[in-house]
Amino acid sequence: MTAPEYTAVRAGVRRAPRPVILPPPEQCEMCEEVRLSGSFATGAHGDDTTTAAAPGHPRGSGFSRLVARTRAVDVLSGLGSLLPGYVLVVPRRHTTSLGELSPADLAEAFSVGWRFAERIEREFGHPVVLVEHGSSGAAAAAAGPPPAGGAVRHRTGGSCITHSHLHIFPISDAAHSPLFAAPGSRKISGLSDLIDTAHRKKNYYFCTWKRDEGYLLSDPDLPSQYARRVWAGTLDAPDLWDWAAFPFLANCHDTTDRLRDPYESDTDRQMRETLLAYGVAARTYAARTRQFTDGSTLPHEIADLARTTSGVVLDAGAGAGRDALCFAANGRRVIALDACLPLLTMTPDEPEVQRVTGDVRSLPLSSASVGAVWCSAVLLHLPPAELLRALREFHRVLESRGAVQVSVKEGDGQASLAMGGENPFRRHFFYYRHGDLIPLARAAGFDVQQTWTEEEPDSSDDVQRWIKLRLRRTT
Repeated sequence: MTAPEYTAVRAGVRRAPRPVILPPPEQCEMCEEVRLSGSFATGAHGDDTTTAAAPGHPRGSGFSRLVARTRAVDVLSGLGSLLPGYVLVVPRRHTTSLGELSPADLAEAFSVGWRFAERIEREFGHPVVLVEHGSSGAAAAAAGPPPAGGAVRHRTGGSCITHSHLHIFPISDAAHSPLFAAPGSRKISGLSDLIDTAHRKKNYYFCTWKRDEGYLLSDPDLPSQYARRVWAGTLDAPDLWDWAAFPFLANCHDTTDRLRDPYESDTDRQMRETLLAYGVAARTYAARTRQFTDGSTLPHEIADLARTTSGVVLDAGAGAGRDALCFAANGRRVIALDACLPLLTMTPDEPEVQRVTGDVRSLPLSSASVGAVWCSAVLLHLPPAELLRALREFHRVLESRGAVQVSVKEGDGQASLAMGGENPFRRHFFYYRHGDLIPLARAAGFDVQQTWTEEEPDSSDDVQRWIKLRLRRTT
């Protein structure tokens, strides 16, 4: 339900109600990172370099850990990979335990888990154990890595991240499997006990190495990363259990390369790499794009769109928020939406700007909920079929008579360009002509009101010719 209309004090402008935004009801940083880009192996958000080099893994060689994506889960290579083949099965919807998932999603998580268990055994020659630290209990500790240096911090369930995830540990000898069952565990069959324990708001520790049986301990009192401590002990490396202190990125990278889904589409791969490029360079990119270039026409175009429309403005692909803040300065309420969470977090706090993570091809907004869409230098990362998807989404979320302004680089074909510096990822670009864009806009249901071309520097300070379209929804 949208909030009632109110009369704003600022600028004396009557504001439209906030649109209904449709993300998951609860999220955490891991949710967003996994959902949007396949997770980073490059250090903290906003860093311009990768994590400190591990042996055999030079600085500047960051990569995405995404191995495979299904409807309900992502499979990621795990940090702290003591042996190659260590992966995590991570639900795309936020829950604190797998037992909180719907029956269909829970079944899918374990189906995918067992499928990758078989692949790991074939590819790496190691038997595996599946483990979950369920954190459904009210007393579950906050997320975050444990202290380095081997310090023992007890956390309910033994988990150090509150987003549910299933570990698949490759082990050196199948005889070590029973060591993963926590003392006091009871043998169970099926997954109904996980559901029951989670729904009773209990933390739990669960492990299995056979499809028809597992071991469950409810309300355990276990140290953080309990299963990783056991794993490290079985490999005669008892001091290397902490994934934050010992990420073993070379093994993680090997796991990703050998298990990655060979059926990932070029478009999905290019979008993932583009998001990673922006994410790694978030801080420097935000600083570089904080101000409009001298002589830029963009502030005038923003003011004109603000003047000739009403309601909430969607800044689709807001980056670090420069244009969203300009709309706010023109008396408009703004949703600053971007698919790159690290970059979006660089947007300064402003009462009239609401930050939302999301993909322009599948907007997390209710239909007919915004009065205008601004999409500057974003659709150039999409090929024509995906650009049409985005335009149709703009049409869906716009109110009747709402307007859109989009801009892309003029040209033909596509290019993959390095971000610069030590950033290991590349951005992918698609170039367009007026004759390419106008049919797409009309196919999305828009009336093309104006088209023009401007010369203006891009984020790299290279002068580009920009094609711009002003569109209107007529129904």
